[in-house]
Amino acid sequence: MTQENTAPEPDASRRAPLRDREDLSIYWDNHLRVAFEQSAPHDLPAMVEASLAHVVMLRETGALTEQRADRLLGGLLTLWRRWGDAQPGEDWRPRVTSHPFDGSVEDPYYYLEQQLAAACGISTSDLDVQLARSRNDLDAGVFRMILRRGILDLAELLLQAVRDLEEAAARTVDALLIGHTHRRPAQPTTIAHVLSGLAEAFLSQAEELLSVYDEMNVSPLGSAAFTGTDIAIDAQRVADLLGFSSSFTASYEAVAGAEHFMRLAGLHARIASTGARWARVLQEWMNLGWVRMPDEFTQGSSIMPQKKNPVVLEHLVSMSGAANGETNAVYTTIAAGWYEDSNNATTDVQKHLWSSTERIIRFVRLIDGLTLEIEPAALPSDEDIVRSGATTTAVAEALATHSVPWRSAHDVVGTLFRQGDPTTWDEGQVEAALAEAAIDDDGRLRDLVLSSGRDPRRILEREQPGSPGRQAIAIALEHAEQRERSLVRQFQERRRALDTAREQLLTTATDLADIRTTGCALSVIGNANLDVIVHAATTFPPAGTEQIVPEIEVRLGGSAAIAAQRAAQLGLATRLTAKVGDDPSGQMVRALAEVDGLDLDLITAQSVSSGLTVVSEERGCERSFLSSLGAMGSFAPEDVRAEAFEAKFALFSGYFLLPELQGGAAAALLRRARSSGATTAIDTGHPDGGWTERTRAEIFEHVLPHTDIILPNESELLGLTGVAGVEDAARDLSARTGALVVAKLGAEGGLVCTGEEVHRAPAPAVTARDTTGAGDTFNAVFFWALSRGLDVADALDAAVAAASQLVALEPHARAAHLRSLRV
Repeated sequence: MTQENTAPEPDASRRAPLRDREDLSIYWDNHLRVAFEQSAPHDLPAMVEASLAHVVMLRETGALTEQRADRLLGGLLTLWRRWGDAQPGEDWRPRVTSHPFDGSVEDPYYYLEQQLAAACGISTSDLDVQLARSRNDLDAGVFRMILRRGILDLAELLLQAVRDLEEAAARTVDALLIGHTHRRPAQPTTIAHVLSGLAEAFLSQAEELLSVYDEMNVSPLGSAAFTGTDIAIDAQRVADLLGFSSSFTASYEAVAGAEHFMRLAGLHARIASTGARWARVLQEWMNLGWVRMPDEFTQGSSIMPQKKNPVVLEHLVSMSGAANGETNAVYTTIAAGWYEDSNNATTDVQKHLWSSTERIIRFVRLIDGLTLEIEPAALPSDEDIVRSGATTTAVAEALATHSVPWRSAHDVVGTLFRQGDPTTWDEGQVEAALAEAAIDDDGRLRDLVLSSGRDPRRILEREQPGSPGRQAIAIALEHAEQRERSLVRQFQERRRALDTAREQLLTTATDLADIRTTGCALSVIGNANLDVIVHAATTFPPAGTEQIVPEIEVRLGGSAAIAAQRAAQLGLATRLTAKVGDDPSGQMVRALAEVDGLDLDLITAQSVSSGLTVVSEERGCERSFLSSLGAMGSFAPEDVRAEAFEAKFALFSGYFLLPELQGGAAAALLRRARSSGATTAIDTGHPDGGWTERTRAEIFEHVLPHTDIILPNESELLGLTGVAGVEDAARDLSARTGALVVAKLGAEGGLVCTGEEVHRAPAPAVTARDTTGAGDTFNAVFFWALSRGLDVADALDAAVAAASQLVALEPHARAAHLRSLRV
């Protein structure tokens, strides 16, 4: 019976997707997004630093007015605090490791402009930061600034490895073993002799690294596109502010040149190649048992319990191969470009250089770590060394020193070794070999051959400089130490110059910038916790039973934290001050809160848990909450730094969840914010236990006299005033406090009230998926709109519309929607 083929026909209509993100074009998703995610963490801090120097110079030369320059400096300082190194001496890697690519800009250059405009509270069309500057010379300068710090970190490690090699060599001067050539036993040597040679190789590389650094440390800034600018600028002043040793001499080479990139890539490969060769030798020494195999550098076998594998040495060889691959990528990519400014020779090689820098630093760390563990184990015995034939060269040289021609001496020893190793030679064999070579001997040459071939330790007495002799090793190590110390001093001088220049630049910029511009647009002080959201559940099941719900989510919670995060997603320069515990929940709060544009100041309470809120959420129903205060219960005025008050708006949120910040403490915070020039606002939330007369009195007596904007929801507005009807309640509250009342009315929209005047904004009809955080989104959008110059009525309209749109979206889509509002 014939079986029919029932395999389905191939679906010719199916197409593989050409992009991962539907909101981006194929080009943007497959290249610009990836390039941005790779480069932004490295580029942005250096771009900010370079821009600070550029604006200071423009101010000093009069190319930019003081007012416009100081506003830019204030915004740049805000970005520096957000992205730059927290303190001097940090390594070359970026502190902020990711930035969101939302499709609103194509690369870090335009992202910087976008973020700077937001930090300054202006539009990108009002920016002057690119006056007398091109993306070409900015990129060229930034690339050098990033790589030069990587060079310093690598040099510090490499010279530390040299120092550790010197110390290991000093410990192993008498550690005799068999040296090889072409993988065959050759001559006796010592561990110290090999290590001193490796130290010399690394010193040569460190000297080359110094030369590469000096070539890297020439500023291209001021060369603009490639021909300079007609605006009277001072390129040397910019170079000085950024710690460059000099400014460019040829503006064309300044932006088109790639010599410094090729030299650095080649040197990385050179260091790795030398280290890989040493790793092969060290692996053989370990396999032979001559040196100890350190447990911390080994892995076990999956099937053979007796084995310890020093696979780190194999990894070092592979890392060398990768370093050579990166070098090849750098050279071929550069060669593909014309001798002009092009992405091939500049931008496109940076990811290879960053990857190579990161890898070679790890490589040298491993080499140095192994050096610290070098310890002789079962070294070959003197007899083993003799039997290997390693002493036969010494026999030939002994004969040559007694007037035997070198070739004849070589032949005699070769004849003898073919009969056996030196431990087996007897007088008759030696006499016969000498006679065969027509060498007259009265017995003295015979005795010389027998004695010189059986004592490998004679090499320890060798006086020739550079040899394994004890005195020669001591001299070599002394010379290496002198070179190492000189290089350490020179690299440290260069690092100090960079750190000093940065410190002076930040001081100069801070002194010039107006204090109001150095703060953020919105500072939020209040509660931050985890929200555990239980969907489709309005009550807990009866005791002893279990209820299955469709979904339970863990999100960032706390009205202050959500409002701050939403504001930052809108592009508003925002600071969040809150308190969490030192538990996993606190770590999750920190991780969930991190978003570009948000300056986090999360105080950690030791040995205290973080706050946690359980939210029961059901469509069409009011939400209910169960909250544990945790660290929020100890959040006190002394936890709030002075920087929290340097803002255009200061929002105090989560009042009733912060017992140490209530009453007089809240009043002190609000007074301090006002005295710093901030417009103060409060979102109290709902009190535990309801609106008692005591609670109302506390709010009216201590809090509201120092508040400019009050942000209640409907139940809070009615509860606080005790007045029926939201408009009447808003008028009552405004009249009693003189504050602007901005009320969130859920599906009814919102209202603003100043005195007797009320403006209402209806909410659009939407199908709400999840209303958690809607009020906090409202607050964020309201302040964002005010910061963009909208009046309070228009700001209310924007806040109602955005909050309504967000509750209709799935939670994962909300951040992208807010970012889309920026444009």
